[in-house]
Amino acid sequence: MLQKRVTRRRFLSAVATLVAGATLGLETWQGSLPISPSPLRFDPQSVHGFDPQSVHAEGLRHLAWVWQFNADGQPDVLVSVLAQNSLGVLLKTHDGTDWMSRWDDSMHAVTGPEQVAKLAGYFESSGVPFHTWYVAEGLNPEREAEMCAQVIAAGARSVTVDLEPFDGFWQGTPDSALAFGREFRKRQPDGILYVTVDPRPWIIKDTPVAEFASFSQGFAPMAYWDSFNSPDNVGLFREYGFPPDEAGVTPEFVLDVTHQTLSPYGLPIWPAGDGASRSDDAWSRFVSHAYDLGMGSVSVWRYGVTDERIWRLLKEMQPGFAEAPGLRPGQGARIVNTGICLKVYAKPSRSADIIAYVADGTRVTLIDGSTHAEGYRWWLVQAGETQGWVSEGDTDGVPWLLPLPTTGVNAIRLPS
Repeated sequence: MLQKRVTRRRFLSAVATLVAGATLGLETWQGSLPISPSPLRFDPQSVHGFDPQSVHAEGLRHLAWVWQFNADGQPDVLVSVLAQNSLGVLLKTHDGTDWMSRWDDSMHAVTGPEQVAKLAGYFESSGVPFHTWYVAEGLNPEREAEMCAQVIAAGARSVTVDLEPFDGFWQGTPDSALAFGREFRKRQPDGILYVTVDPRPWIIKDTPVAEFASFSQGFAPMAYWDSFNSPDNVGLFREYGFPPDEAGVTPEFVLDVTHQTLSPYGLPIWPAGDGASRSDDAWSRFVSHAYDLGMGSVSVWRYGVTDERIWRLLKEMQPGFAEAPGLRPGQGARIVNTGICLKVYAKPSRSADIIAYVADGTRVTLIDGSTHAEGYRWWLVQAGETQGWVSEGDTDGVPWLLPLPTTGVNAIRLPS
């Protein structure tokens, strides 16, 4: 019964116990692919001198969640599948204030920032965008935020905070959520932070969503149509004002509930789909409906339980170039990821006159937009006394404009 949920951690621990009991178990997680114990081929000359931007793989991608290398597969196995299918990775780096090597005895398990840097370099140089996630506990929010900031500094494109109100997960308060945000933004003002939540209304009400939304750039909610489709859940959906039709909890239904629940925060939504689902049709409908709702890409929980057919399907349904839901006229944004500065043009064209250069970290106001020209999405912005057109991001999907957090209670002010 999902009202009293078998939590993700309990489920994975049970699976890990079974897997550890037989060699065949690990092979089952990977099908016919071997699991190699060899060291990573990518080894930066100096971890502290590693430039994360120098090896970033191209393109906006769907992502595959990875829990532990010993359960989901070693890095070379993951790369061989994800790169072939134009997918990115979403790797767990820590749990609360403990790095993943506490639980994962793989030689590649995350032991700290230096190992994150090696993994970031390995995945990115292999053509696999490198994103990360961790389980938030809230008992020592400043230390958790420090670790997330270290992960970003080591080369991760983003950190997704797993925020669930169950035993072994979030145990903090709304104030500790804000403490986390203040510390993270002090260390990484432009770091990309997403939040994953269970969108079922009787569960999300027990999490400090508004507080996390005040300093995050988007949501990666759990949208598990098969896992949520039980008589108990159907009854609770009805009780909370979301009655499913005769088809029950479908991909479309769970996405609609998710959209209605989270869209008031004004942040982009990139849902995590049900990797355990074996229905190609359900997955196709899930991705299509996510696009219909303005969700630019999806992710899959998780690599070790997902059939290889789903990876091929996602390759065929790659994200298109879409306006970020978090950007809108009248909103503030920050220039990021340019390396030095962003060019401001007199018109929405790269052949137009350049009227200014705006440095990374600068705040701008979105005056008008957006318009699509020459393969770019353009916005008319105000930067100090200058008004002109800038590109939302490059053609590889790397954003140059990120919405400033403005929602939630006690919204945290970023440094100027």
